[in-house]
Amino acid sequence: MAALILQLASPVRAETPAYTEDFAASARAWLLDNPGIVLEVFTILEREETVKESKAQLDLIEKHAPALFDSTDARKGNPEGPVVVVEFFDYACGYCRAALAELTAALEGRDDIALVLKEFPILGPASEQAARLALAVRAEHGDAAYIGFHNALLAQKGALNDALLRMLTGAAGYDFEALVERGGAADIGGIITANKRLAQSLSINGTPAFVFRDELVPGMMAADRLREAFRRPGAKEP
Repeated sequence: MAALILQLASPVRAETPAYTEDFAASARAWLLDNPGIVLEVFTILEREETVKESKAQLDLIEKHAPALFDSTDARKGNPEGPVVVVEFFDYACGYCRAALAELTAALEGRDDIALVLKEFPILGPASEQAARLALAVRAEHGDAAYIGFHNALLAQKGALNDALLRMLTGAAGYDFEALVERGGAADIGGIITANKRLAQSLSINGTPAFVFRDELVPGMMAADRLREAFRRPGAKEP
């Protein structure tokens, strides 16, 4: 009976006995006497499902590798670093704000990490306005200015709204109205749309989300976990 159950859980199906009431009663009695085998079978099935999901995830990452790791998005750390990691984020996301300190700590002292920043505003109109403003800063003032504004947006404690965005923009020395106009341009809208489509293709539906060469991690990652991920061979350029 144990062999029969394991056969049922195996990808290679052996011929099983024909169903009869006597067989069903015998099987039920045996299972009641040996409950541990049920847990063993479910463990095997769960392990097989995990392997399938991992393989599917790797296939998706490989399929979208150019859009992930070779994109023209701004990069933190060393833009030419051999270890390329992607972060999808939303400025209104509390976990994304908390992740800023963890990422800063994990990147400290490293010159081999390129963190690709994917604007992924999914938490409402204020999120999209902030993303458009940040991308407008990049378009008009360059990557260094963008990184600074990006950090300022994530470091803020208040609710993300028009008043806060005006304040942060003015504090950075930029013309808010001009950036709003620039942020409404088709090229910036195209970046956000492309990022949302890419996230959808990868089944990313929350922020933050980190994509490595060998894994997609939804949710915030602590600095120690990030450092460990940076050391994995799969995170490096081939």
